[in-house]
Amino acid sequence: MNDESARSRRRYEEIAEHIELRVLSGEWPTGTRLPSERDLMELFGVGRSAVREALFALKKRGLLNVDGGARARVISPDPKLLASEVGPIARHMLTRPEGVRNFQHARALLEVGLAREAALRGTQEGLSGISAALEANREAIEDPAQFPETDLAFHLAIAEACANPLFTALHNAMLEWLADQRLVSRRAGAQAKTVFAEHKQVHDAILARDAAAAQAAMESHLANVVRNYWRAQAPAFATEGDDEI
Repeated sequence: MNDESARSRRRYEEIAEHIELRVLSGEWPTGTRLPSERDLMELFGVGRSAVREALFALKKRGLLNVDGGARARVISPDPKLLASEVGPIARHMLTRPEGVRNFQHARALLEVGLAREAALRGTQEGLSGISAALEANREAIEDPAQFPETDLAFHLAIAEACANPLFTALHNAMLEWLADQRLVSRRAGAQAKTVFAEHKQVHDAILARDAAAAQAAMESHLANVVRNYWRAQAPAFATEGDDEI
């Protein structure tokens, strides 16, 4: 990168930072239309390319909606963006066994915590959602195509019961990154009736507002998922600790 390119890059980053500060300070709240590109060029004393790069960078961060021809508009960031930014790194790590184990561990900590949080602070509506998801899971026990979907929906209901959009976004990202876990686990011998029974233990503990029991039930359930997953993999990937989370 030559000196001119470096200066141009630094300039658009400065512009993006300045606009972001105005948004965070409340000077430009959600819904505000930014000045036109020409006005921004005059405001910052730069060319059109630097302004457009700054707006594009803020769009990627989820702070602006930039439609062709219209002035950029301030929007509220979507928590899903947190997970999507990590997506390429996650996919790279998951190509290696040690990366899969790291994500399994992280997912277990998250879901065990969600089960505990749902038991402690889950809304009544959220708890009803967990019960409905469990019933759908029960009805799909004999349906190999539908059961995995209801399995995922049960875990999602627990995250949603906590009424925190960050928890839901992180949960969905983990499930996306580890999408093959339950399918591989089933091939290794995990039975739908067993999985449902484990789900019911988690459900019953949450509805009883027993945080310790909910935590223990989820931990045991995910340990079984991990154990079956590694049983289905090449023997060279297996280690003595693969049945632990």
